[in-house]
Amino acid sequence: MIALEFLKSELKSHKLELTTKSNGREGVDFLIGDNQLYLQSIDLDTTQRSIKISKQELGELKDNLFVALILIIDTAPKVVYLIPSKHLQDSNNNFFVNNEVNLMPSLSNWEVKVSSNTIAELAKYALENMIDSL
Repeated sequence: MIALEFLKSELKSHKLELTTKSNGREGVDFLIGDNQLYLQSIDLDTTQRSIKISKQELGELKDNLFVALILIIDTAPKVVYLIPSKHLQDSNNNFFVNNEVNLMPSLSNWEVKVSSNTIAELAKYALENMIDSL
């Protein structure tokens, strides 16, 4: 997985190591120290402009749980965003959406929207800005 190798190399440049969580549930299977990572990528070369993360897969939002979002541009990973999972609840922005499906909770998800309008706002989650949170 090219996004995973890119994430590892970006973390290594900050002297951080990504390890596999042996008892991780689907998606949440990486660690940086005591912090858990849920790895997602979004290919901006296609029409994809958002990702949806199953609430069931992500589990309970916690201080030590991060969504690692890798942007793929021109067929190569370019940017790593580390989004604290609790920030997904923030409805005061244009890029995190809580899609609650009451009749079928297994379909409920968190959506992260990426567009020219949201890139500037997402910049605060760029890896170099989030290093101190790890």
